[in-house]
Amino acid sequence: MRKTLPPVFLALCACATPSTPFEGRPVLVGIDFAGNHSISSGELLDHIATAPTTGFFKKTARYYDVDLFAIDVKRIVRWYNQKGFYEAKVTGVDEVRDDKGRVRLVVHVEEGRRAYVKDIWFVDTDAVSPEEMGDIDAALALHRGDNFDEDQYEKSKEQLVDQLKQRGFAEAQVSGQVRVAPEDSAAFITYKLDPGSRYTFGRVVVTGNRAIDASEIIRATGIRRGDLFSPRALQLAQQRVYNLGAFAGVRVALEPLGDSPVAAVQVTVREAPFQTIRLGIGGQIEEFRWELPRLRADYTNRNLFGGLRRLELSSTLGYAFVPSLPEVIRKAPQTETGLVTLTSAQLTTPNVLFPGVDLVSRAEFARELQQGFAYDEVAGRFGPLYRIDRHSIAASLNFVRYFNAGLNGVDLTQLVQQGGQSLGVLANNNCIPACTLTYPELRYTYDSRDNVLEPTSGFFGTVSLQQTLKPGSFSYFRVEPEVRAYFPVAPWLVLAGRAQYGALIVEGPNQDAQASPFTQRFFGGGQNYQRGYASFGQGPKVGGAPSAGVGRTLITPFGPIQDYWTTYASVGGNGAALLSGELRFRTDFLFRNSGIVLFTDASRITANPTLPWEGRLEVAPGIGLRYITPFGPIRLDVAYVVNPVSVEAPGARVIDPTTKTEFPVAATRIGPDCDQRDGTCIYQRRWSYHLTLGEAF
Repeated sequence: MRKTLPPVFLALCACATPSTPFEGRPVLVGIDFAGNHSISSGELLDHIATAPTTGFFKKTARYYDVDLFAIDVKRIVRWYNQKGFYEAKVTGVDEVRDDKGRVRLVVHVEEGRRAYVKDIWFVDTDAVSPEEMGDIDAALALHRGDNFDEDQYEKSKEQLVDQLKQRGFAEAQVSGQVRVAPEDSAAFITYKLDPGSRYTFGRVVVTGNRAIDASEIIRATGIRRGDLFSPRALQLAQQRVYNLGAFAGVRVALEPLGDSPVAAVQVTVREAPFQTIRLGIGGQIEEFRWELPRLRADYTNRNLFGGLRRLELSSTLGYAFVPSLPEVIRKAPQTETGLVTLTSAQLTTPNVLFPGVDLVSRAEFARELQQGFAYDEVAGRFGPLYRIDRHSIAASLNFVRYFNAGLNGVDLTQLVQQGGQSLGVLANNNCIPACTLTYPELRYTYDSRDNVLEPTSGFFGTVSLQQTLKPGSFSYFRVEPEVRAYFPVAPWLVLAGRAQYGALIVEGPNQDAQASPFTQRFFGGGQNYQRGYASFGQGPKVGGAPSAGVGRTLITPFGPIQDYWTTYASVGGNGAALLSGELRFRTDFLFRNSGIVLFTDASRITANPTLPWEGRLEVAPGIGLRYITPFGPIRLDVAYVVNPVSVEAPGARVIDPTTKTEFPVAATRIGPDCDQRDGTCIYQRRWSYHLTLGEAF
């Protein structure tokens, strides 16, 4: 009778390393290095031809070839020489065999001393001033006293050429020589410069343009005849022309150089369609808010009335269900539904003062519905935008009018006074039901990410400063810096991190935490912030409906029953801090275009602003699934808060509309450790899920 092997045993067999030799060569299971203190084993393996057996679920067998590895030994020594170890040698190779004949190699290395750069000389520098040579020397990768590295030496010659070209020497060339004294572990470097003539820019020629006048493109480059030549000026010119938004492709390069030291510039463009229309449909599902469907329409005119003015009309329209579509269908209490939208018209006028400066004017209308609040908004914003390389600086003057604003689940007409955070202040002059904001904003941004939708490397940093002005209902100063970084650890793994801080500082005699517009406060939770909470679920809250119910205050023989809140609304805070880290794994070996993300969010939302290092952060580890699309990843994230902070909705006195009498409602704790059976607190779940499009950051 034939027996079936257990599945676990079959899996282990699949993961086992093969042992059958090939043409007399044994299976190579691994290569270890001993004595390599300065160069890692992984780096040495990358520079030899022999490779050990690899794979997890399915092993790819590799075999040990003695003759090939003898050549690899020379490669190891040469790599050490290239890194400045001219005394390095391989003292022996041990072949460790197991009971099945498989081989593991142990390579013994003596690194010896590493050469250092003892002196550097520059020759033929007559065409370059001493001040320029000092700046050039400081920009090089190698300096006196550094460890010598042949790769860094070759890189330094390229840097020398680039530094000379940035100073106008368009035909600069650099050669060099290195003399090594192994007995002293010293390297002496000589750079021979051939800078040639110093060039200036000549004419600018435009090709490929059909409907756009060449003079508009030439002005956008910022290059003027007689300016000192530099490759950086060419890069900036290409960026400025592309930023006009009217071209699908832009190339800025030099025409062939002639006998005279004048560099003519050629700008080649490919015009994009001047008018485009885009339509899309999607949706968003979070724990306490669904938006289905979500429609988007965009119209762009890239040459409105000539002059490369760009008009962008955009509208996003959706239908929101709070807390969810199933809750609305079964007519659960405290549900809200309605249309939500963000509709805007933006006009960009390029090069208003000088190349690179655009004037941006924008008008918008928004209707928002969230778990804690709802409002309508009309706004006008205008100001200059300056972009250079990866930097951008935007200054704007903003006029915003909020109306039809309210806190969902809270009847403000019933509340007379509240301890701590005053609902009187909240209802009066706090954007409920309306308010006006006037504020200038200054924003600086640096962006070196390789991809905006799915970054794998680079850095992003921004800081926003706001100061309110009159006419307006409030007086405050608001600051919000944020930094993000992305590191490619392996082709299938990216490490991503983010830090964000926010402070809204109320000015004037009324320093109450609620004397600020809730629309400008910081809210925690949601798909792009603290994922352990639903949207706007973290931070200060106020009570909604009392437990006794309006019009039926309960009196017993032992006295009145103490009332507590049964619902709440988030009101945000004036202080915020967030730290996030992600390990983003590509799992194409399991499912094409898929990924798994391990993340941790740590944040806090406080009623008053605090310093970044003050206070406790609520930490939420989680896991996410990704499906990569051309429009960004579709993601599902689930997170669990390990140290939730219980929030207290302050007590208040409520007016009974039937009897016109007041009765007190006690302060009510809100958190995951609540036992709702005694009716003295409100339960808030300590985990949440989010389904949406795009990475969290």
